[in-house]
Amino acid sequence: MFRYLKSLPRVLYIYLKDKLILKKRVAILMYHSVSDDNNEFFTVSSKNFMSQMNYLYENNYVILSLHDLIEYINSKKKIPKKSVVLTLDDGYEDNYLTVFPMLKKYNFPATIFLITGLVGNKNYSNRGIKLPMLDWGQIQEMHSSGLIDFQPHTVSHPRLSISLPNEVIYEMEDSKKEIERRLGKKCTLFAYPKGDYNISTIEIAGRIFDGAVTTDMGFTNFRSSLLSLRRNSVHSQTDSLTFKLKI
Repeated sequence: MFRYLKSLPRVLYIYLKDKLILKKRVAILMYHSVSDDNNEFFTVSSKNFMSQMNYLYENNYVILSLHDLIEYINSKKKIPKKSVVLTLDDGYEDNYLTVFPMLKKYNFPATIFLITGLVGNKNYSNRGIKLPMLDWGQIQEMHSSGLIDFQPHTVSHPRLSISLPNEVIYEMEDSKKEIERRLGKKCTLFAYPKGDYNISTIEIAGRIFDGAVTTDMGFTNFRSSLLSLRRNSVHSQTDSLTFKLKI
């Protein structure tokens, strides 16, 4: 069986191997932008996003919050079968305009990791593609719904593995404090920018947060390290078959 799996493309091999080996696994999905207005690689069309959410709903997947998943891991309680966690990185305005209404329709919780230094920047662009960011009014409305949990993704989205320790601490702590001040809540989770981390950044994150997510592919179970949780990226090239493999 595994000899056959190794002949598949690496991505498919990882997903299928984990599905066969890991018991009581959970898929943490990673989104960025959901929009029909740009062709950026990490942007999922509204049609595809709706189709993916509908698939989860119609097939009785259990949508856990990231906090709930960490509680299951810490307590070693039995994780519900077919569990999925939804996360979105950076904090794009389309998370409010497109994603939020769809999540409300299905009553799905999600975690959005904010780059706090970009909040309110409606002229932000990436590689020439305009990607307006959420503002604090939109963030407050989503937070008040009880469905969306906002957590820090640094102030400026640097590569932490090549940053000085004091810079890493600033990026983590300042983004955390800004969200806590604005929303009156406690932030205990973190997403490493660009999935970039090393032993030092994990050690610092462990002093500040209860858990952190990466961009490493694969699934999570009760044995997973809370400071390097794997996520499966959903992007413009994720077709329906690949999506099903990622959950």
